Amino acid sequence: MISVIGLAVKSDIVPPNPDGLFVNFERVGYSSGNAEISSAPLFDILGAFNIGFRYYINKNSVFNISGYFIDPSILPSYFSDEKENSELYFYSLSAYNHANFNIGKISFKSHAQGSFLGIKSNQDDNNFNMNGLSLRGIGQAGYYVTDDFEIFGAAETGYLASIFVNPYPDDQDVDAFIKEAKEKSIYSSIRGGLRFFSGDIFGMEIGTRYTLLDSPLRLFQGYNTTDYIYNFFNLVSMISNLGNDEDPFKNVNIPFITTDYYLSFTVRF
Repeated sequence: MISVIGLAVKSDIVPPNPDGLFVNFERVGYSSGNAEISSAPLFDILGAFNIGFRYYINKNSVFNISGYFIDPSILPSYFSDEKENSELYFYSLSAYNHANFNIGKISFKSHAQGSFLGIKSNQDDNNFNMNGLSLRGIGQAGYYVTDDFEIFGAAETGYLASIFVNPYPDDQDVDAFIKEAKEKSIYSSIRGGLRFFSGDIFGMEIGTRYTLLDSPLRLFQGYNTTDYIYNFFNLVSMISNLGNDEDPFKNVNIPFITTDYYLSFTVRF
């Protein structure tokens, strides 16, 4: 009986889709068993053109590659009569391996990720490409109080392996930012909280995060949608400070979104 209970605990890896074309609540794609290729149509509509490849190494481990090309002018064009040519583009290529192993009701999860991120500016007086390669890892341990309810703790660290700018801008603010990013890119943080799983796809996580060692790369921390929104607010604030502009989010305090305590409904890989 103890063995059956131990094997019944959930995994945070979403199982493969059936062979052939598939459509779920966030992606559409094609599956050939252990391998899948797909795209998230909602992001495409918003101007974040994307494609992903997924390979199930075994039932406890998955490898994923995703690429994004973001045109910020797409979304504003829905509210105007004519689409203006964008002067700034963002692109990324990210790969991760996520593993989830359970020993009885104790869970161990590891997440290793490499990301190639880039910004392209087409402005006549400020035409440049900036690219960076970041590496990060997350280790987690948890205990399943029930088959669907987990108490967990996690530690994360990352650093900027390299950064390239072409042509190198003659701007002291940008130069200072790049120098700091190279020299002080290592960050580390911890988090802890509760997870609740429902079925093979849905899950909810409530917890709090705490930064141990800060750096600009912390703006790419985390693994769920709430983390990404939290990072976006911090990124805008940082860019405003670099340009000596007023922070538009200075007085914004949204519970579970812009705070270190958070709530997320996207905790599956």
